[in-house]
Amino acid sequence: MASDLFEHIVGTATPRARVHMLIALLGEFERGFVSGAQALAALQADGQIIGGGFSAEAQAEAQALAALVKPHDESESISLGGFLTLTNVGATYDATAASRGLGITAIETEGIISVTFGVRVNHVGGGTQSWQLWNETDGAEIAVIDDTGVGDNKLLSTTVTLGAPLAAGVKIVRVRAKSTTAADDPVYYGGGLIVRRRPRLTSEAIHEVLLLAEARIAPYDDPAAVRARLGL
Repeated sequence: MASDLFEHIVGTATPRARVHMLIALLGEFERGFVSGAQALAALQADGQIIGGGFSAEAQAEAQALAALVKPHDESESISLGGFLTLTNVGATYDATAASRGLGITAIETEGIISVTFGVRVNHVGGGTQSWQLWNETDGAEIAVIDDTGVGDNKLLSTTVTLGAPLAAGVKIVRVRAKSTTAADDPVYYGGGLIVRRRPRLTSEAIHEVLLLAEARIAPYDDPAAVRARLGL
C-alpha cells in the first residue's frame, strides 16, 4: 500500500519529506508566484520534495493541503463620496462647484499594480456622461468611465492595469464629472476604488524563494527567474 503524505512527514514511511521545501512551495503558491501545475510537477518530481516523488495518495493529500491555502489579498477598498445631484454638470470637468465636490482621498502608491474604479449613478440627460478618476497631485487621468445610456441605479466600473508597480509616494485622487451635453443633470450616488498591490517582499518570502532555488524547483531553477522574483 502506498504511503500517504503525513507518513512521509512524520517519518513512519521513507524517504522523509523535505518539509521546508513543501512549506516554501505552498508559500509561493499562496503569493501567486507558483502555479498549481508547477506545484504539482514539484510534488511528482524525484528528489525535489521527496525521494522517488510522491505517490498518488500523497499527491492527493498535498493537493488537498494546498486547497486550504487562501491567496493573500493585497487589495484595499476606498470609498469616494456620496449622494450628489450635478445640475447642469457642464461640458468640461470641474465646470460647477458641485462637480468639484465628488469623492476625494489620499493614496500611498507604493506597489500598486492595478486600480478598479467604480461609480453608482443615475444617467439623467441625453449626453455621454464621463466619470473620471483624477490624479490631483500630478494633474493626470487615472481612469475614466464614459456612460452613454440613460438609466438609474447604474453600476459602472473599469480596471486599469499598470505595466510595473508604482513607486512610493502619496497622491491625492478625486472623482470628476462632465457630459457632452452641458445641461445634463446626472446623479452621483457614490463611488469607490479597489487598489491592488504587488505582494510585499518579506524576509520569509526571500527565504522560501531561495529554498526553492537551492532545490532547483521550477520556476526558480533558473538564476534569472530568481533575480526577477526578488526584484534584482
